[in-house]
Amino acid sequence: MKKIVTLAFLTILLAACANQNTVNILISNTNDHDTTNVVVHVPIEKVITHINTSSVDSLIILNEKNQRVDFLITHGNQDIEFIVPIVKARSQKNYSINTAHTELGDNIFSFRTASITVNL
Repeated sequence: MKKIVTLAFLTILLAACANQNTVNILISNTNDHDTTNVVVHVPIEKVITHINTSSVDSLIILNEKNQRVDFLITHGNQDIEFIVPIVKARSQKNYSINTAHTELGDNIFSFRTASITVNL
């Protein structure tokens, strides 16, 4: 019985540590050729369901090197649009959308569990 209670406690503790300030954007190129300067669209509705924010003005996009990426809000404020310079054939790129006003305390011991997949 002690093991069950301990396991349940650890599960609840880990769930409480979920990062609500970041969502992964996994961009998959399933083609047999490289793609360059790909325009990626991510529905804002999907982003908002994973990130604890009320405004898209506070969002930033980071590439795999944690460098900021410029983006636009398009299609009547329904999509976030940004350009991925290159995605090699049969590979993936991982970008992240974050809230701009995060502190280290918000992310320490937090696990990024949410992700959105974009297929090219």
